[in-house]
Amino acid sequence: MRLTRLTLVTTLVAVAIGCGGSNISDDLGAVVVLIDHGGSKDAPGRDSTPRDAQGGELADGTSGSDTISEINDDDTGQQGDEGGNDNGIQDQGITDSGTKDVFHPRDYGTEQDPGSSDDTGSLFDAGPDTGMVGGCDPCGMGTVAGKTCAPNVKTAIPYVLVWVDSIDCNGVPQHYQTYSSAKGEYSLEIPCGTQTINMRKGSFQGSYTRWIDKGMVTTMTSADGCFAGTAAKIAVITGDWDKIEATLKLLSLKYKLIIGTGGMSSQESDTAVQFLLDATNLMTYDILFLDCSEAARPNMLGTRRAEIKANLKAFVAKGGSIYASDYALPYLTETWPTFILGGAHSASGNSSYLTNVVDTDLAGFLGKTQVTIRYGLGPLTCISGVDPSTHVFIESTKTINTCDGRQMMVSFQPETNGGRVIYTTFHNEEQPVAGGDMQSILEYTVFLM
Repeated sequence: MRLTRLTLVTTLVAVAIGCGGSNISDDLGAVVVLIDHGGSKDAPGRDSTPRDAQGGELADGTSGSDTISEINDDDTGQQGDEGGNDNGIQDQGITDSGTKDVFHPRDYGTEQDPGSSDDTGSLFDAGPDTGMVGGCDPCGMGTVAGKTCAPNVKTAIPYVLVWVDSIDCNGVPQHYQTYSSAKGEYSLEIPCGTQTINMRKGSFQGSYTRWIDKGMVTTMTSADGCFAGTAAKIAVITGDWDKIEATLKLLSLKYKLIIGTGGMSSQESDTAVQFLLDATNLMTYDILFLDCSEAARPNMLGTRRAEIKANLKAFVAKGGSIYASDYALPYLTETWPTFILGGAHSASGNSSYLTNVVDTDLAGFLGKTQVTIRYGLGPLTCISGVDPSTHVFIESTKTINTCDGRQMMVSFQPETNGGRVIYTTFHNEEQPVAGGDMQSILEYTVFLM
């Protein structure tokens, strides 16, 4: 058989030379090899039903009159602004210049010109439409892929809405969307050319612009899909034993710190009350964190309780979200009394509980349906139960000492188009270090808001 194949090839070559001399290409034609760089696309994201409605405001940062301290990921922890009148507000080392802190999408430079002869970039000019991949002449579809993440880059954010509004090959406006996976990974087929990829998760929003090649998968670098540290405007009212701000700092999120510790002087304690009474200022924020504090009950039973309740209701109705833990419960039950039932101290301190992760999305993110929740100093707050409309994320597998209810992490949405209210009976400061289940739950909770 080998001899037969060799003889046939020799004969064909001899015939070719005999018919046209020594220039084979003149008789056989030029041979063009087209290399397919990966025209197939990845499977789209989760489903077509958006978790978050489009629209909503970007964080607009700090106004010139705001004296509340600003935190960011490069905070050195130094005490600043000793001479100014801070009204009892703690400065975490960042000097507020008074300028407005506006979120801008990341600038990735000037757009590449796919047709320029002196273009030194890697963009391939396909020329006329020959069916080849790459470029975008005259039009076609490509795929963008990447990972959604926190400003610190290393923490993946799951279930983020990713979308592009563009024009198809027929000149018709189209909306393309998907959701990132439990690990933050996404893939979306969109028209080729320069496209702006938008992202939203709760109050957090961002975007980036990239050139997308036709018939190819354009994979973003690790930082492309990350939210900026100013993607949402955050305020934290401090407490006696809890520090959600530690988690915010790990995520490299900027925030304002308002001293609200009940054990501090009356002037400092009043700072939190004055913040909650200032409706105009409160409405400029997207997220409010209420650390566990003894001051919650007196604040909500004082002479200004009606004003505080009205402001909290208006804040959530306009789309703001609130997270409270342990003793901060009165802020929620006094304002929205029907969603969380009861609320009393229990001897649940210095103990651990095996819990069921009832929320399927959180279980998917954690990769497990049971976690251990640790309670430190007690007594802590326990609840009697929740309204059927209240969503349960985590509940204990056994009775929590003197508590009637087993729910440990719940949320509710008082207004149909409003923000979310989240409550945990457990503290956030005393949980295991980064990488543990509890720290992952806290990071997940931040981006629910």
